[in-house]
Formats: sequence, structure tokens, C-alpha cells
Amino acid sequence: MKLADARAAYESLSGLASQIIRQLSLAGIALIWLFKSGDNPPYVLDQRLLRAALCIFVALFLDLMQYLVGTLIWFLYFRYRERSGTTEASEFLAPPALNAPMWSLFAAKAVLMSAAYAIYIIPFLYSRFVA
Repeated sequence: MKLADARAAYESLSGLASQIIRQLSLAGIALIWLFKSGDNPPYVLDQRLLRAALCIFVALFLDLMQYLVGTLIWFLYFRYRERSGTTEASEFLAPPALNAPMWSLFAAKAVLMSAAYAIYIIPFLYSRFVA
């Protein structure tokens, strides 16, 4: 295995994880909407679903921030390398610390989405359909 293979593996897996987190976000929002109470506004939501919604919306915001921060960091690093004389064909190693903010945001959104489901949504559904 080459280092490039390991990088390709984690880039592919983190991209898939981000897609799944987005899909879970949309599913969670749909589920929250489905279980609202009342026929007319103002609708009433179970507190567990409101807390899940907060986790979901923050996770979606962190998803956006992950890509915005990553874009900015890599653009600035590109401009730095370009101005220091690096050519398009040059080989170089980027400092691993460049990705630290994106990995932190990735971890935070994954934790929030896991919490939304594990702490709020799954227990809510269990109480509605099983208990």
C-alpha cells in the first residue's frame, strides 16, 4: 500500500460519511415535521424533537463551515505556494496541520448527528412505537 492509497481511502470514507450525515439531517428534519402536534400553527413539538432539531441544524451548519473553512485554508495555502515560486508541476508535502480545522469540524458534526439520533430521535421513536 502506498501513502496515496491511504489518503484516497480516508478522503473517500470521509466524503461518504459527510453525505450520510446530510441524508440523516434531512431525514431527521422530515421526521420532526411528521411528528409535530396540532393542525394549525403554532405547532407543538416534543422537547426531544426540538433538541434533536437543534443538534441537526448545528451539524448542518458545521458541515457548511467544514467546506468553507477548507476552501479558504487551501486557497490561502495555494496562493502562498504560488507566490513562493512553486510551479504547477512541482511536488511538495503540505503541512498536516492544514487539515486540522476541517477534521475538527467533521468530528463535531458527526458527534452532533449521532447525539441527535442516539439521545433524542431513537428514544422518541421507541417510546411512540415500542413502549
